[in-house]
Amino acid sequence: MAEISGGSILVKALRNEGVDTVFNLPGDPMAMVYSACKTEDVRIFTFRHEQAAALAAQAWSYTTGRIGVAMVASGPAMTNAVTALETARSNCWPMLLIGGSGDLRRRGRGDFQEAPQVAAAAPFCKLSIAVDDPHRIPYHVNAAVRAAMSGRPGPVYLDLPSDVITAEIDEDEFHLLAPVPPAPRPAGDPALICQALEAIDRSERPLLLAGKGVAWSGGAEQARRLVDHLQIPFVPSPMGKGIVPDDHPLCVAGARSYALSHADLVILAGARFNWIFHFGEAPRFDPDVKVVQIDIEPTEIGHGVAATVGITGDARAVLEQIADEAGSGSRKRLESPWLDALQAERQKNEDAVASLVHSDDAPMNLYRMFRDVSAVLDGDATVTVDGENTMAVSRAMLPNFLPAHRLDAGESGCMGVSVPYALGAAVARPGTQVLSMNGDFAFGWNGMEIETAIRHELPVVFVVANNGSIGADRESASIVRYDKMMDAFCGHAEYVETPAQLKPALERAFAAGRPALLNVVIDPQRRRKQQPFDWLGRRGQMQY
Repeated sequence: MAEISGGSILVKALRNEGVDTVFNLPGDPMAMVYSACKTEDVRIFTFRHEQAAALAAQAWSYTTGRIGVAMVASGPAMTNAVTALETARSNCWPMLLIGGSGDLRRRGRGDFQEAPQVAAAAPFCKLSIAVDDPHRIPYHVNAAVRAAMSGRPGPVYLDLPSDVITAEIDEDEFHLLAPVPPAPRPAGDPALICQALEAIDRSERPLLLAGKGVAWSGGAEQARRLVDHLQIPFVPSPMGKGIVPDDHPLCVAGARSYALSHADLVILAGARFNWIFHFGEAPRFDPDVKVVQIDIEPTEIGHGVAATVGITGDARAVLEQIADEAGSGSRKRLESPWLDALQAERQKNEDAVASLVHSDDAPMNLYRMFRDVSAVLDGDATVTVDGENTMAVSRAMLPNFLPAHRLDAGESGCMGVSVPYALGAAVARPGTQVLSMNGDFAFGWNGMEIETAIRHELPVVFVVANNGSIGADRESASIVRYDKMMDAFCGHAEYVETPAQLKPALERAFAAGRPALLNVVIDPQRRRKQQPFDWLGRRGQMQY
């Protein structure tokens, strides 16, 4: 009877679950697994650092709606990926991390790269487990995919000891399970749907807060139906941008602070009252604001802020229920004091930054830079963003028109995500524009992955907004020539010093058909519109 190795069983089990793409950094004891990937026609994208590989896997997952898989070696290789597990946890993105480890028979004796890998992953994962028998691999893969994709999505970790990978069993002892079906999409309680609609009808100043949970659920069409029919203005979360296009007349992100603080009712859909939405607290919100909350995770309902109506269910299903219950036609809010006030506030904010947007001073400011970046982007471009000021200004200046087409540091605030997120998105969306925006400090985390883009022929355009400083250290500001890094790797590289140079350089970069990097010199002074509230409100906060 023919025999099959644990490594081959692993890959066959992954293929059985629809996995055809893996992000990795090779190393012991995973060689047999990678050989099996080639046999089973699984694409392998090899990175320079495990953190970046795992970040790319979760970006691939979010942009495809499928399980993203990263494979790493043992010990430090696995712990290098733990930060990526945390970003997937905080973003509620599914990802399967598979780590090799030392032989079971040598556990506790100081084996090569021995580390408590399962324990290290556990706080950040929905499931973290070591596989102790090759017969059990199909079960564990199936359970991992089910856990990652169901309910509130999140990361999972499987630990593969070396002697489980290399062990061989008879082929007739190897059995695959039925693939995990699409995750259930539970509808909301019909009585709560009616209560939600009644609360919306009673409100005078309603506001929809749409988060990336709506994008993940595929609920963009349902969100737009609700906005259009009930004439409800909306503010997306940073990664909720594009669920309803940013150019929709009821998008009031340009009046965000005013909208949050003056709304008498908010519909919180696929989003959370975390720091991004200021915990739902005064003074950012009216202390008497009513909340219609929609979340697939029951424990999130009323978390931090009491829900007037709390609906547990899939965002797409629940939004569709509310829209259906509301009926067809347009409601009375098309013209109202609430919408007029929001429009006036949005115009005031646009006027406040107009001089920055149209400035031709050199070095340029971020508003001026993003004006030209926006002008060269296609409607279906995917944008990844990193760096505090770069992210903040891009939210206002870079419109998104499709869901899950903007990825940034998210709730975890993790630095270094833009480059690997862009690579994962480029694998997921070949033939479309992918732009990676970075502050110069943020670029340093995973900047060497531009070589990964070159090696795998991923035509990402990387832009480094380079103000030549780290944090508040303006005294030792100096411009690092990141463009020369890309030039050394034989990609397209340009150094941009003036506003007049930027748009032509962007056009050349996107037309190059290969990885490109623009190193854009930015005014080191923090030139932004005055904010009515501190973005975090934390004492001792860095002043970037």
